Amino acid sequence: MTVGKAETLKDAQPESAVVVAVVLGITTTVSYGTLYYAFGVVARDMAADTGLSLTSVYGVFSFGLFVSGILAGRAGRLFDKHDPAAIMTAGSALAAVLLVLWSLMPGQWAYALLLVALQVVSMLVLYEAAFVAAAVYAPGSARRTITGITLIAGFASTIFWPLTDWLLEFWSWRQIYLLFALLHVVFCLLPHLWLARRQNGGRLAVARSDGNGSAAIPPRLTGRRNRRIALILISIGFTAQAFAISSLHLHLIGLLDAIGLAASAALIGALIGPAQVAGRLVEFILSSRLSIFAVTLFSAAAMPIALLLLIWAAPLAIAAIVFAVFFGLGQGLSYIARGVFPLELFGNSGYGALTGRINGIRLFVSAGAPFVTAAILENGGAIITLYSIVLAGLVALASFAAIGLILRLPDS
Repeated sequence: MTVGKAETLKDAQPESAVVVAVVLGITTTVSYGTLYYAFGVVARDMAADTGLSLTSVYGVFSFGLFVSGILAGRAGRLFDKHDPAAIMTAGSALAAVLLVLWSLMPGQWAYALLLVALQVVSMLVLYEAAFVAAAVYAPGSARRTITGITLIAGFASTIFWPLTDWLLEFWSWRQIYLLFALLHVVFCLLPHLWLARRQNGGRLAVARSDGNGSAAIPPRLTGRRNRRIALILISIGFTAQAFAISSLHLHLIGLLDAIGLAASAALIGALIGPAQVAGRLVEFILSSRLSIFAVTLFSAAAMPIALLLLIWAAPLAIAAIVFAVFFGLGQGLSYIARGVFPLELFGNSGYGALTGRINGIRLFVSAGAPFVTAAILENGGAIITLYSIVLAGLVALASFAAIGLILRLPDS
């Protein structure tokens, strides 16, 4: 990461990576669960309470993603200039305050403005923020730390979907989000503050740059031309993956129904989560033997393979099982690739700004993908829609494969 003054670095202690992974894994789990996954469970209740249509409720959520995309680059540069744990502490504090206000303030405009504000603040506490912190505090084992974070946070939907659904039986959505504000204070703000103080006490290594400006994590690509081409390709790859994942998440039930697999929806939902965790666990164990390039390629290939099997084997139940396993593996590993692959290619100098730029494009596409997919589904039907998502997956695969070719070329 880029800093103006040289900093005295201490060697990372063996337990530092574990500390970072566990702390940020827990805080990211709570952040994703309360700010992202719970929303889909309570959206109908929010619509009924505010008088907005369900489409408008999701539209505001998508608009929040668009705004986040605009500001993602600035957020990334903020992490480059300051202690990541301190920024995440501020983000958790803001999230808690906004959740309280969201729960208490009536009116449609207040609801919409606070929802957008929460989406913007979430950039300070979700994966991209945690990945930058991992690169800063555990440079010698950033990959395993990032994998550990995603391994723990992979349980966010498993915990918060049923928890939120259960709470709705006797609480309103506003009461639930008051509880979530408390969870942010206890399980996010305080751990982030502890981590920031631990770093300031010198017990965690800080991977900035030494007096000569050399990065603690050196880049594989140093030539300006190759770096520029690789940045374009990696942005296309992760953006195409984001389109596929976002489209499927919102339209999966309707697509399954259209191809005769509606009865398998519960089975697919039950298998995707464990498949994600299994993929991350294997990556964690074998990270020293597997290149991150191979992991990135597999994550990109798994999703179109899963969809093609779903299209060709439906309505057989085995199609649902194979789809869930491959899609879960691909999606789970894609988050690791999103954090580690850019770090390996470009190093950790300016890593926050780099991930912010990529994340900004990804957020734009994630916001618009459900609407584009809905239009394709309405006009072309389920099979055409599934093939369009397959195409997005193949674009991602081709983009990452092209980076492999660049790595073989002389660095220029």
